[in-house]
Amino acid sequence: MDFIELLQQGLLKLNNKNDMGDRCTYVGSSDVAGCPRKAVLAKTEPQDHELTTLLRFARGHLAEQLIVSAMEDSSYDWDYQKEVSHRERPFKAHIDFVFNGKNVLKVLEIKTVSSIPSAPYETWIQQVHYQMGLLQEENPGKIVKGCVLAIDLNEGRIKPFNEFEYNSMLYEGLLQKATHIWQCLQDPDIIPKTETSPLCAWCQYRPECPAYDNHVEIPELPIEDELANYLGLKATKKNSEAELVKLTNFLRFAIANANPDGMAIKVGPNVVRTNDRNWIVVE
Repeated sequence: MDFIELLQQGLLKLNNKNDMGDRCTYVGSSDVAGCPRKAVLAKTEPQDHELTTLLRFARGHLAEQLIVSAMEDSSYDWDYQKEVSHRERPFKAHIDFVFNGKNVLKVLEIKTVSSIPSAPYETWIQQVHYQMGLLQEENPGKIVKGCVLAIDLNEGRIKPFNEFEYNSMLYEGLLQKATHIWQCLQDPDIIPKTETSPLCAWCQYRPECPAYDNHVEIPELPIEDELANYLGLKATKKNSEAELVKLTNFLRFAIANANPDGMAIKVGPNVVRTNDRNWIVVE
């Protein structure tokens, strides 16, 4: 019995049960929260999810169920996976939790992480503002607020990023982004825009991305784990400075040994180089 294959198929079925409809028929909050090119390709050229990705999905679902269990016997009026839609355009969101007050509606977005960041990621902020905007359209007479709850299941730590409020200017900007994504889906001749971020290192559509030069011939090293750790430490600005220095020195050593003249190596789809100040730069 291939247990890994069995586990992967089981997690795939679990993920498919979290039905949010045909995602090719609308632009969701996770689409506008990230790179438009990735959002378009995920719908037009879907990739099979690797086991690590399915495990992360399952981790997120588990965290949501923990919140559901905690709230079941409470006196709060709340909805789970509430669907909200734009009044005219094919824009939609499935909000993890909405708490219903007399005059206030509060969005709660759950994020499972490996370490709690000191500040919410920009993608989280965009996602919750898109959700708040759609919810505000359906409830014009109420005040709409939002919160992102980061949960580290390994360490048993949580951190709420509170009191986001509906902002019409931010929402309009996200609607423009959603419109661009939808236009790209309708017309394959329109080239989707790219947005670079630390998440690019894990993007399945990184090869051939116009935001990066993928045609430079430079040496490649199989040190994806070390690079992932380095990017994680740098992006979250967490964990010890000593560990970051250790990984920085490791990457410098790897570059100097593999390509002393060019001072650059390939690690999976990424280009890692040292600059004039001897800093590590990941492209």
